[in-house]
Amino acid sequence: SADAWFDVDALLADGKLDIDIHFGWDYHDAYHVKHARAMYSWLKTKGFTAPVSSFDKLTRTSGAFTRKLTADGRQVTVAVRLFYGKAGSSTDPDTDAGGKRLEDDMRASLASRDVIVYSGHSGPFYGFALANWRTTSEGDLDDAEMASVAMPAERYQVIVAEGCDTYQIGEAFRRNPAKPDGAFVDVITTTSFS
Repeated sequence: SADAWFDVDALLADGKLDIDIHFGWDYHDAYHVKHARAMYSWLKTKGFTAPVSSFDKLTRTSGAFTRKLTADGRQVTVAVRLFYGKAGSSTDPDTDAGGKRLEDDMRASLASRDVIVYSGHSGPFYGFALANWRTTSEGDLDDAEMASVAMPAERYQVIVAEGCDTYQIGEAFRRNPAKPDGAFVDVITTTSFS
């Protein structure tokens, strides 16, 4: 690539770095919960202020973990939000309503955040599996939808897709009218099992 570097200046132009992390449902051993819990703890050990006092109190509306840092000699606020399917809540990954909520949260992130991270199941011809596909057909954001999902035009974003064979989504975001020919977006994907 002739342009293999993140545009850090664009990411930090407004003095804030907004990051949303979405953990897709996992059938192995509820890794979506375990990884979200691990991220909660990791952020706290790195000096982020948590929006709630414990992981068990964390919900999709809790707000962001925050921390200030210095970048190129100026103060920048980093805000990180965590999203995952939580049984018995509005994001219950086993229900249609929970799947829709998880997908809506992902859409909202793509429409407004600087960095969007997805960690979970994926594969050729489908993108982000946010809910339990064994119990609901909701909660998935497919490659085809990524090409038309609302995203900010002429604003730089980074998308990290950590899942099996997520390489397909790079082309999907490249076709999004807000990111013509891949302008204003960098997408990190995997080409095999993650």
